[in-house]
Amino acid sequence: MIAALVFLALPPTPTPTPTPAPSGPTFCAEWIRQSSEGFDRLTLFRDGVLVWKTHRGEKDVVKRERLDDGARRFYCDEFFVQKDFWNLPSDLRTGLTGELAAESAVTLARADGSRKAIRFDDLSAGDAASSSLRSALQGLREIFLSPLAPVSRFSVEVLPAGTLLRRFDGRLFRVAILEKATGYVEVEGVEEPYSQWIKIEELRYQFAPPEPPR
Repeated sequence: MIAALVFLALPPTPTPTPTPAPSGPTFCAEWIRQSSEGFDRLTLFRDGVLVWKTHRGEKDVVKRERLDDGARRFYCDEFFVQKDFWNLPSDLRTGLTGELAAESAVTLARADGSRKAIRFDDLSAGDAASSSLRSALQGLREIFLSPLAPVSRFSVEVLPAGTLLRRFDGRLFRVAILEKATGYVEVEGVEEPYSQWIKIEELRYQFAPPEPPR
């Protein structure tokens, strides 16, 4: 009888509280490009899955790739969260597009849930930040056509001052300074007054392998 009373006096076992699901958007960046021929939607998810959907006429094509962890961290944790992109105007459209020219809408998302929407068209000029953003998106799309170049193609031995690097949007840059100790290079535009410092190991995310100096 005493044992039964002790048992009844014990507090009930608490029910475990389930761990809440991670909050925030599931994607880092999404690019929708619309033209008279159809549309493309490129989405980079936070887990590194890259999806490219195209719609032409009555046909939909969906392709998927998974980025390695280094590329995922670069794009989701470093590149697309840059303050320069959040400071861009929300509407960069010129209003001068022709029948076959396309308009684009880009949505960037940070892990904290904040988002930035930017619209532009094929004739939008923009500044260095908008050009860099568009180039990176084009580079992600190119992954479906050919894989990213390996890090070995961007070794310090092939990056002396004067080396030309073609960004994925076709613009040429020249290596101005190479710092072996820090692992950074400064690249400057060949036809535009723009320069930036980039980690050598991250060049492959924005540029094709080096071209011979001119």
